[in-house]
Amino acid sequence: MYGNLDYFIIVAPITILAYFILKRLQKFDKPLLMIITLSVILFFVRFMLIFYSSSIGVMPYVYPNLLFYSLLSILGIVFSIIYVKKVLELDFKDIGWKFKNIKKNVIYGFLSYIPLIALFPLILYLVGLKISFNFTWDKIILGIEFGIILGGFYEETMFRGVIQKYFNSITTEKKSIIFTAITFTATHIGYLPFTGFGIYYIFVFIMALILSFLRYKLDLLACSILHGGIVFILIIFI
Repeated sequence: MYGNLDYFIIVAPITILAYFILKRLQKFDKPLLMIITLSVILFFVRFMLIFYSSSIGVMPYVYPNLLFYSLLSILGIVFSIIYVKKVLELDFKDIGWKFKNIKKNVIYGFLSYIPLIALFPLILYLVGLKISFNFTWDKIILGIEFGIILGGFYEETMFRGVIQKYFNSITTEKKSIIFTAITFTATHIGYLPFTGFGIYYIFVFIMALILSFLRYKLDLLACSILHGGIVFILIIFI
């Protein structure tokens, strides 16, 4: 039951070490170097999950291991706070968590579900997935932890909040949409199964483009609504 907790024994010290590395690199004011370094760290944290897939699952086949994902959520929250506050020395509102125009963010966040949900039938067909209506509290809690906390807060903070901000400083905001989407998709390589003509990666890339465009036009609230909600739906219904 607790065998997979050694994941944190491996990852936690590396993320602590990453703090000191990133803190030092930040002083050189090299956005591209920060993007590469941070992306490698985010890729590593995700890639390590593969070795524990027998007990925690891998998206979209996640198992309701609430203890593991609770600890992973805490790790994601702590890393996000430390990075923004201590490495960047910024407030969260400076990277997009402004909560201005909430109505507009909510409306466009939910409207952005339409193209992604339209892809669901194709995904189900290509990979042979079946919709499940076996809702349990474990799946709901897992959906909140994995979808809303990890996807909606941690990943949106790090990718659309931080990495897209770095890209904005070295290229145009419109180009940063594409570069951030590519970076986000690349950090999923190996974590998602290569099946159905790579449909999972196509889906992630399309979602990443939409998320980056939302960040270009709105705040991270809209991105969080889309990202967290889509992952929540996948966990609940698969």
